[in-house]
Amino acid sequence: MRAIFISYRRDDAEGQAGRLFDDLVKHFGQSAVFMDVAGIEPGRDFRRVIDEQVASCGVLLALIGKDWLDAKDQSGARRLDDPADFVRLETASALKRDIPVVPVLVQGAKMPRAEQLPDVLKELAYRNGVELTHARWDSDVDVLAKQLERHVESNPKRSGSAGSGWMSRRTAIVVALSLLAVAAAGWYFSGPKREIAPDVAVDAAAAEAAPAEAEPTPAETEQAPAETEQAPAEEP
Repeated sequence: MRAIFISYRRDDAEGQAGRLFDDLVKHFGQSAVFMDVAGIEPGRDFRRVIDEQVASCGVLLALIGKDWLDAKDQSGARRLDDPADFVRLETASALKRDIPVVPVLVQGAKMPRAEQLPDVLKELAYRNGVELTHARWDSDVDVLAKQLERHVESNPKRSGSAGSGWMSRRTAIVVALSLLAVAAAGWYFSGPKREIAPDVAVDAAAAEAAPAEAEPTPAETEQAPAETEQAPAEEP
């Protein structure tokens, strides 16, 4: 899956980045949103690690607060002018790979102009951005999330795994079959009863009314041969 990469500067828009991360996770799932380059092993080139992480994403959100453009380091130099600045590396890597980069303006920040940016970031000034406001945060994020769906290959939450969608479909099929079975049973038991033909009904009633023939007793059985004997016929 191609994830959503959130690029931000901690001392500029950390709070908004965390809030946006939580909202997007609710919409797309945990595995679809990436916010921090963490776990860089000692000895590895962090520039390459950042480039690899950005290369695997489907879209990069560049959170721009009031101090994003002119943030200074300890020496007083602008951070965006430092080739090793993480925010610069993340954004430049996405622009270089032609990965969609969405400027996300927070805290009332304005879109930076091309002449205010280093050469590797000038392209950012021409990317269509969105604004997230405190008063309309939920509705603004909903609009953004719908626009991001095309950049994410799958929607796991939709909550974290693609299997949940299959489970929902399977549950719907089971429910539909159960309702169909209940409807069929109701139709069967509530349908018209079969009527018995009149002649069949009369024969059945007569058979029930007719007394059963009694079986012969042992005494009657012994008398039977005597009753069959007849006196010899008189000769004329």
